[in-house]
Amino acid sequence: MVQGQVAQKYELYCKITGGQRIDLLGARVDQLPEIWEELIAAGFESGHAYGKAMRTVKSCVGATWCRYAVQDSTAFAIRIEHRYKGMRAPHKPKAACSGCVHECAEAQSKDFGVAATEKGWNLYVAGNGGARPQHGVLLAADLDEETCVRYIDRFLAYYINTADKRTRTATWLNQLEGGIEYLRKVIVEDHLGICAQLKQDMQARMASYRCEWKAVVEDPEKRKRFRHFVNSDAADDNLQWRMERGQRRPARWEEAFQQTGVGEGMLV
Repeated sequence: MVQGQVAQKYELYCKITGGQRIDLLGARVDQLPEIWEELIAAGFESGHAYGKAMRTVKSCVGATWCRYAVQDSTAFAIRIEHRYKGMRAPHKPKAACSGCVHECAEAQSKDFGVAATEKGWNLYVAGNGGARPQHGVLLAADLDEETCVRYIDRFLAYYINTADKRTRTATWLNQLEGGIEYLRKVIVEDHLGICAQLKQDMQARMASYRCEWKAVVEDPEKRKRFRHFVNSDAADDNLQWRMERGQRRPARWEEAFQQTGVGEGMLV
């Protein structure tokens, strides 16, 4: 409800994303601290979608609402999301949690994903969408929830510590000598004897979490950065807008400019 109220107040364009997030589009840079002040007061936290950080975890409705699901995928997705929220990585890790083999949450196309079985959870890693889609690879099968979380901890810590900047998990695994077999030895069998250290690394990362927008909202000096002009508090009023399906969007080039001659144009 608060998101809708904020969107209406600031005339923001709303959209539900493929990752089950809610986009609020069209805010001016100087409005961002005000918007986040209202959202934080209502209990929201930064989604860190602006950085190379953990995204929200996609899920299906799970056994609570679906006759095919065999586990509570929604609850597990919430647990995973809160555990790794805001975590920085070489690239933006995406995750999903499906309640059955029908895979409605597309867990096998994520950097890591879990799919429910009658016995527990299958853990897939190094999936990828985008320009070069790649299915995730099964790391371990029929895991109980605690073991699954432990393996995800190790996988993420190992990836973060060894991957180059801007490298997604699919590319990282493709370049890893020994591939999934070697990764399975490291994560599941503790072949290198580093799992205790990976656990400590992950605990330190989770403990360092903070809502970055809350820090901005509460710091007057940081709030000053959010303005269009360095030497003025004035807003940029040059944008042209059009209404579409009851929402405001930026005008397209051909809508904003009426061609009057070669190299010339006029604002409509």
